[in-house]
Amino acid sequence: MEESQPISTPCSSCQEYLDGWKHALADYDNLKKELGKEKEKIRLITKEDLVSQLLPVMDHFSQALHHEPEDLSSHAKQWVQGVLYIRRQLEEVLKEFGVEVYGVRGEIFDPNLHEAIEQKIEEEKADREILDVQQQGWSLGDRVLRPARVVVNHLPESEKDESTSSL
Repeated sequence: MEESQPISTPCSSCQEYLDGWKHALADYDNLKKELGKEKEKIRLITKEDLVSQLLPVMDHFSQALHHEPEDLSSHAKQWVQGVLYIRRQLEEVLKEFGVEVYGVRGEIFDPNLHEAIEQKIEEEKADREILDVQQQGWSLGDRVLRPARVVVNHLPESEKDESTSSL
């Protein structure tokens, strides 16, 4: 009769199976993490694509409302208010997606966020101050979807030196 191994010491093949199982479990956990990252990446790309397609719609709202006629009837004014409400709703949806609009007069020009389409000289304004916004910029998180198209104040070098020396 053969003597069996004591129960307290596992057999060598049992240890191999246990090690293999632990390795497979670790591989599975790593795969779950990778798939989660990939899913988040796909979600972000889809969000960016959707928002990029909605930006021209927002631009058209802005252009249409910028050219609102002065002599509207009360009925037409109510209609314009309804259009403004629809625009605000769309802006709120974009905000829920994490989209932010930027580009305001008075900000300082940042080449990472703004595209200068024109330069003007206004001595009473600061150098590189945004004088006008032709098209608002949009960002999603820390990613710029579209830079703001702006008119920038550009003081000559002599005036820049005078303004810094008076400080």
